[in-house]
Amino acid sequence: MRTRLFGALIATAAAGLLGAGTDLRAQSPAEEPDRACPAVRNYPAFHRCAIEKMKTFTPQMTPWGRPDLRGIWRPTRIAQDIEEVKPGMYGNFGHMYPLVVEPATNKFPYNPWAMKQRYLNEQIYLSPTAVCLPVAQPRWSYSPVSITGHRITQSDDLITFSMERLHTYRMIHLDDRPRLPENMHLWQGDSRGRWEGNTLVITTTNLNDLMWMDHIGTFLSPALETVERISLVDHNTLHYEQTMTDPNVFTEPVKIAIAFLRATPGDPMDDMDLEDTSVENCEFELKHMMNIGQVPFPGYEAVAPKE
Repeated sequence: MRTRLFGALIATAAAGLLGAGTDLRAQSPAEEPDRACPAVRNYPAFHRCAIEKMKTFTPQMTPWGRPDLRGIWRPTRIAQDIEEVKPGMYGNFGHMYPLVVEPATNKFPYNPWAMKQRYLNEQIYLSPTAVCLPVAQPRWSYSPVSITGHRITQSDDLITFSMERLHTYRMIHLDDRPRLPENMHLWQGDSRGRWEGNTLVITTTNLNDLMWMDHIGTFLSPALETVERISLVDHNTLHYEQTMTDPNVFTEPVKIAIAFLRATPGDPMDDMDLEDTSVENCEFELKHMMNIGQVPFPGYEAVAPKE
């Protein structure tokens, strides 16, 4: 009960960070009738629609001939629990569709020991981002942000993603530079991008084992490899999918999908880089949570079965 209540409080705060235009309490399958794929918050339906629509959409191009992704993009989901959320599970939140679109169960395909550990994680440990640790690459796409959203900047050989939450940024190199050594693990990992037609494809390795996919203990191992695919569905909507392969915890790969919505043209936030203050007072909050018996998650290597 203590952890679920704490999770509900996190979810409530996260909703406030999502900014204007994102109502998570009432998600209708037909909420955006002017878009190529109207149901931008029914993620399985949006994913199926977007896969077809992107085949015929001709995006605006950069001067160097690639789809122009530049601008401010806003996510449409929070990170509390990215499987299906039913009304009342977390405070006053209503129904939220799952981000997990494969497997067909819309759930993480954990092996038995990892599923048990996921439950224990929520009971024992603090969510990494709740104690202001970085937003890791696997949950970059749906991490709550304020009205500034996610900023994409783009050149011929480099794409940068940034957001104000915890000052998170990612650099996606499009050249053939060598990968990092296998024993080097980072919050954002080591990402390499390439274009497949009008789709940006990003492969990431070298991730650390301290991240959670949500606030309910969904953990991963350093063996994780992710493949992201980012495509324009219409001028104002991005389709984002991520396939995660982690043989240490999953019985099969898992795929998530989400819509990003372009900021309104002329939005003053386009010209601003605001400082996120969510890292302030973390020491105080961490001390308080540890005093009631919760501690930071120690990582996959600490909780994995020992031979």
